[in-house]
Amino acid sequence: MRFVYTLVRSIAIGILGAVAITASAQTWPSQKPIRIISAFPAGGTTDILARVLGQKLSEALGQAVLVENKAGAGGLIGTDAVAKAAPDGYTFLLGNSGALASGLSLFPSVPYDPTKDLMSVAIVGDVTILLGVNPQVPAKTLRELIDLAKAKPGQLSVGIPSAGSIHHLLIEQMKKETGISLINVPYKGSAPAVLDLVGGVVQIDLDNLPAMAQMVKAGRIRGLAVGSPMRSSFLPDVPTFAEAGMPSMMASPWFALVAPAGTPAPIIERMNREVVAILKTADIKEKFEAQGLNPRWSTPAEADELIRVEMVRWAKIVKETGAKAD
Repeated sequence: MRFVYTLVRSIAIGILGAVAITASAQTWPSQKPIRIISAFPAGGTTDILARVLGQKLSEALGQAVLVENKAGAGGLIGTDAVAKAAPDGYTFLLGNSGALASGLSLFPSVPYDPTKDLMSVAIVGDVTILLGVNPQVPAKTLRELIDLAKAKPGQLSVGIPSAGSIHHLLIEQMKKETGISLINVPYKGSAPAVLDLVGGVVQIDLDNLPAMAQMVKAGRIRGLAVGSPMRSSFLPDVPTFAEAGMPSMMASPWFALVAPAGTPAPIIERMNREVVAILKTADIKEKFEAQGLNPRWSTPAEADELIRVEMVRWAKIVKETGAKAD
């Protein structure tokens, strides 16, 4: 009899919880401001994208959307905070390919599983990567940089915007393919890495084009190659990696809006509709392109599939290169 009572009570609690979630979803987002967590410092590509998107979502939803930076551990700290947040539709993550895919095989213990602890809302864009050097480095081309690194093994340092990022694994791939030795210097985001490149603390940086483009135009960074299939209209004089002789370095870090697992489906669907509508506007396209970002959108299911595919792709590269978290 006690068992029956316990079973009935559990079912009742479950039904009441489901009713509460449904009611909350119907009134969403009227209860409180929405938070978008950026797992990287202010000023970097992820932060720029989160703030542009947050402003437009605030207008579309009629509710304040606040961006909060939780940087550290290659994006794992901020991503884990969202994975453990209440699934009530008021906390989202503007995540990137590092914390959601490429970094997962690199770190010995990741406290979350993107396929179980997070729900995708949409892919929201990708970005061209740029290999740049401090102007004091004599190399004018990628080939010259590789020759210089071979002549000075272990003497050149390369900035990495975050351990476990696509940039990190591409550097490891370049070192393995060319036989060069570089000193990896990981950062908590693009902004500090670029500042140290300009200051000469590191000689090389593989980073997102938006974080470096203005410094390249100002002559404070020399761009050697971009990772896109075609040259960037923002820096048309910089060749692609394919043109520079290393097509294997072609890759585009991507960004996705995700929520804690268990967030009501109606909220995910509404957020997806609003995000896709925003990304299709001429205004956003212009703002993205001015920053070197490429608008890109998807359904939640398509975003889930991209995360799964990218987890497998970069796990293979980690194994082949023997990359470490540094």
